[in-house]
Amino acid sequence: MAEKKWYETHLRRILVDMHIPDWDPQFMSRFSAENYAEMMKLANVSTAEIYAGSCLGLCYWPTRVGYAHRQLNGRDLLGETIAACEKRGIPVQIYLNVWNLAAYKEHPEWRLLFENGKGSCENKLWDSSRYGICCINTGFGDFFLRELDELNSLYKGVGYWIDMLGWWGVVCHCPGCAVRFREETGYESIPEIADWNDQCFIALAKCRERWLGEYARKIHDTIQKKTPDRTVTIQSGSITLGWHGGINPDFIRASDFLAGDFYGGLTEQSVISKLFGRLSAHRPMEFMIPRCENLLQHTTERPLSNLRMRSFSAIANQSSFTLIDAIDPVGTLDRRFYEHARAVNDSYRRYEKYIDASSVPMADAALYFSSESQVNVETAAPAEKRAEVASKQGAGRHNLAEILISEHLLYTFTGGFDPDLRKHPLILLHDASRLPDRECEAIREYVRNGGKLYASANTSLYDPETGLRPDFRLADVFGVHYDGKTDPLTYIAPVRGSFLEEFCTPEYPVILDSRQILLKPDPDTEILGELVLPVSGPDEPEFFGSAISNPPMIRTGRPALVRHRFGKGEAIYCAGMLENMGYDFQKRIVGALLRRLTGPGILRTNAPKTVEITLFRQEERKRWILNVLNMPSDLPPQPLYGIRIGLRLPAGLRPDRLLAAPEETPVPFEPTADGIRFTLEELHEFAMLILVF
Repeated sequence: MAEKKWYETHLRRILVDMHIPDWDPQFMSRFSAENYAEMMKLANVSTAEIYAGSCLGLCYWPTRVGYAHRQLNGRDLLGETIAACEKRGIPVQIYLNVWNLAAYKEHPEWRLLFENGKGSCENKLWDSSRYGICCINTGFGDFFLRELDELNSLYKGVGYWIDMLGWWGVVCHCPGCAVRFREETGYESIPEIADWNDQCFIALAKCRERWLGEYARKIHDTIQKKTPDRTVTIQSGSITLGWHGGINPDFIRASDFLAGDFYGGLTEQSVISKLFGRLSAHRPMEFMIPRCENLLQHTTERPLSNLRMRSFSAIANQSSFTLIDAIDPVGTLDRRFYEHARAVNDSYRRYEKYIDASSVPMADAALYFSSESQVNVETAAPAEKRAEVASKQGAGRHNLAEILISEHLLYTFTGGFDPDLRKHPLILLHDASRLPDRECEAIREYVRNGGKLYASANTSLYDPETGLRPDFRLADVFGVHYDGKTDPLTYIAPVRGSFLEEFCTPEYPVILDSRQILLKPDPDTEILGELVLPVSGPDEPEFFGSAISNPPMIRTGRPALVRHRFGKGEAIYCAGMLENMGYDFQKRIVGALLRRLTGPGILRTNAPKTVEITLFRQEERKRWILNVLNMPSDLPPQPLYGIRIGLRLPAGLRPDRLLAAPEETPVPFEPTADGIRFTLEELHEFAMLILVF
């Protein structure tokens, strides 16, 4: 067995934010490298992630390239801290931020420029004038690489963590971007309107992705050309922002493993961990969470129960776990947090031997991730109206994950990166609007050979190069054809015999906030639901059906939800984004729909909907890892009793033992016709069981 990399074994980490300015002599005046390292030891981390430079561009080493923090007073805070951690046997990953307020102020010609010709400070990006963002297509691009090269030449560490490389929703209009765009595309100027039918704007979106991907690779190569044994990790959280973030597969491949800091709930953590786990070049991915409720709350620490549940979710998803603290302006740390962190890390440590880079997630369904489709094809508007032109995919992805968890259907991710779709019993295409021909053909063959598909809204309707197609690229799979679109706010009514009759009636159909596609069905297509419209759109000031709501009034007779057999497989297609509705009513309908496609899942259980179960196969160790996470919205969770779990196993495969981790005490189980079943007598926060074959 090959020797493991550091990121496979050193899974408990802490990053301390140090975004401290240098205008006051008291800033960082009480910083002690020895105390910093003692806090890391107290927290029982296996890796310390240490700041070399912050978003202010101020460096904590005596740099000759960049901008040294003026309160260093001859000290090398970075070097001292690395040495203090190494003395205690704690490896170090070095953090450097691409944002640079010092460079922004000294070099106006390096600034990333908004549509109005002003920079991020003047435009108050993220409601703050403190963030100075420079553009990689100016002299800043070379400057940052020289600064990084200097840093890498001076200090030891297991790897580098590079933060804040991205566009952050801004279309840069600096001269560097304008010239490069013109030279590479032939278009005279950067387009102002975000329009996914405009080939000039599509070319701009591709340039933004390509430029970021190329620069990410330059960062990776700058480090590894001298120190090939050091890892490079580039913040990848903005992959969920769609075209605003500008991240493409080339950007992802520039990281040895994926990492990002996130601020949502446990469902978001479930989604990100599974997505990053599938996209990452190497595993485990790194999930990061601030110890306070968000980065603005310097002293509002999350409850210990929340931090513990976050660590258990990381374990349940085969992820490393990083807590983020923030240093005080004078350079001190709150010891109380590190005592809490020790409790969390001591708990995590008991299970980390079961986290293995070779783990394979087992799933009933796979959410299809299409970076090309994280756009808003419904709106053509000025790019500066960032909220209006932002991707709407996140809500549907989150809701589908919640539905799958509540239905106890195990899920993972797939996409164009996946060489073999056949291993997925069901694939979910949530408004995957801009699928390239190659991916459409792979999906077609998947269904033809027996795969099952759920697709919605604009899926396959747009070409990534040219915009709106005359018809769905997957029309033959869906069994319907494009015939236009409605206005927003629509309904779906059941037809006689449809499963929808369990939830609604023709008079009181289910509402969608979205448009629907007007469809023409093939003769062999089964219609499950029909399109119903209000008498007018929500913006009609006079001729409406009700002043507050827009009740269903016009029965169109057009299909809105259909089922179609294609080859050996089948597809259910919804003309709108039913899964974008976050209410329990719509979620129950989608859950029933998915159950009809999956049939019996891998597991059966009486666990409440708030329990997430994950399952991983570890072939080399001849075992499966089953995780049970009790994650209600209100923490800490109340204990659950008598949870029955049944597992379907491949024919001829039976476990020798079932063990409760981490003590590995035997758990009784009994065989069934298609697998085994057992009872988890008591569940508090988390349980892990090991099936040994």
